[in-house]
Amino acid sequence: MAKITKSQKIAQFRVSEFIKCKHDFAYYCSSYVFLELPGGDVLFDLYDKQRELADAITLEHFIAVLKSRQIGISTVIKAYSSWLCLFYDNVVVGIISKDGAEATDFSRDIRGMIEKMPDWLKPPKGVLGRGFAKRAEQSFILTNGSKVYASTVAPTAPDKTLRGKAVTFLVIDEAAFIKFLDVAWTALVPALATSQKQARKMGIPYGTVILSTPNKTVGTGKFFFERYSRAIAGGDIFKPHTIYWRDIPELANDPEWHANQCKLFDNDQKKIAQELELKFLPSEGSFFSAETVEKIQENTQEPIEKFKLFNGEVWVFSKPVPGRYYMVGIDTATEYGSDKSAITIWDYQTLAQVWEYQGKCRVTDFVKVVSVAFAQYPGVFVIESNSCGNQVVENLSDSEFSYMIYKGKRGSTRAEGIYTSAKNRPLMIDALYSYVTEYPECVKSKRLALELTALVEKPNGKVEADEGVNDDLAMATGVVFFVRKYDPPTLIDTTNVAANDLTNIIDFNTQRINMSNPDIMSVVKGGLDAGEIGGYIDILSMYNKT
Repeated sequence: MAKITKSQKIAQFRVSEFIKCKHDFAYYCSSYVFLELPGGDVLFDLYDKQRELADAITLEHFIAVLKSRQIGISTVIKAYSSWLCLFYDNVVVGIISKDGAEATDFSRDIRGMIEKMPDWLKPPKGVLGRGFAKRAEQSFILTNGSKVYASTVAPTAPDKTLRGKAVTFLVIDEAAFIKFLDVAWTALVPALATSQKQARKMGIPYGTVILSTPNKTVGTGKFFFERYSRAIAGGDIFKPHTIYWRDIPELANDPEWHANQCKLFDNDQKKIAQELELKFLPSEGSFFSAETVEKIQENTQEPIEKFKLFNGEVWVFSKPVPGRYYMVGIDTATEYGSDKSAITIWDYQTLAQVWEYQGKCRVTDFVKVVSVAFAQYPGVFVIESNSCGNQVVENLSDSEFSYMIYKGKRGSTRAEGIYTSAKNRPLMIDALYSYVTEYPECVKSKRLALELTALVEKPNGKVEADEGVNDDLAMATGVVFFVRKYDPPTLIDTTNVAANDLTNIIDFNTQRINMSNPDIMSVVKGGLDAGEIGGYIDILSMYNKT
């Protein structure tokens, strides 16, 4: 048997390393990617959240990342881009940044990672040295045909962003701070879809990563807020990933890191909430105050259980407790259009959210979802009966659960369901405002929290979701809170629920009114019941709203 020469051993080692790097991104980073840090270059050893993100990009392809600032998420995207360019031919990486300097830095950092690779990992030698065929400030081309293009969105021609580039991997960095991004995205999608389809066909990793710290829900920040909200709600092509600074042990265990970041933000609580704590800040015209919005987002939690049901997803926050009484809000949507059907369930006594469903399905299937809720959480079911919601009422009125359906007042009688009108909608909005403002911690769902954050008060006084965002869960919550505040069920089994609970709830309701006119809500409700008040009632103007 012939003896293996030294050169053959080196060749075998290089082939083995090339294969390892191509099939193991984390190994590639820890072995060959150098980061330029003060004092010298350091190999890039991924922490768990960076590794999870890289795996998600490879497996899920379309990712919306909400992240704290300065925690190395952009760095892992740069390393991933360098990995694609080195190990796959004719990859096209497109980067969109908020300004020219950041676009240049993003491209330069990827190029720098490639330049520091050993020659045997680079493509064949080109006119500009090993691996490079062309090199510029915001772009470069490798000799294997892979390309990187970094760009901004030009205000005068946003639709021309990355035009003519067959991008297979797109990165939108700090998306919540890029003006006219919605226009650029609309123009990009057709060519992007074609290029990524070809990459998928050829077995080349592809995808789109939209990452940012949060901004406002409208204006420049609207595109990212909508994308991230849809990802959280489910059913969207993008999958959500949230990465806090607390998720990184080196930062969480360093008492000085957070303190220094706060100092750099001049201890501005709004900036800290946005940049570090990942809170979307309300914009002008927001229904809830900035303080309430922050508290809502701060108290959300991961469901103890998630499962799919008829093209939607159930989130469980608390299992049903024997003897407890629940209130259930139901908002029905058609199978078509942008609205979704929604259910929110609340503990009648504590007002804590315990269960939630949101999905796009046929009304007949949604009736089955409601039946699942009926079977698990006994109480009163407040079904909004406008439009197709009436089908849900009709389907369940003869069921074994019919006794739990709330009967709303219609003239001098009561009918199953609650019909939203110009008379009672302001009271629903008022109940939603007062309960959420007083008890923001009762909201457990991130889907609902984002919908509440995006509620705006329109110039005509109507409160609804801003354009492009759903409010189905918020409206399902509104009908529940309306009933709890203005028409609380009185037929509660007093052997299971303390008799003074109802009194406590009524006491709470009267405490939330403007103290300069403590009887205002009883007067309004009395007028409504007597049919003496009609048209739109600006209830919010009667409150000390901040």
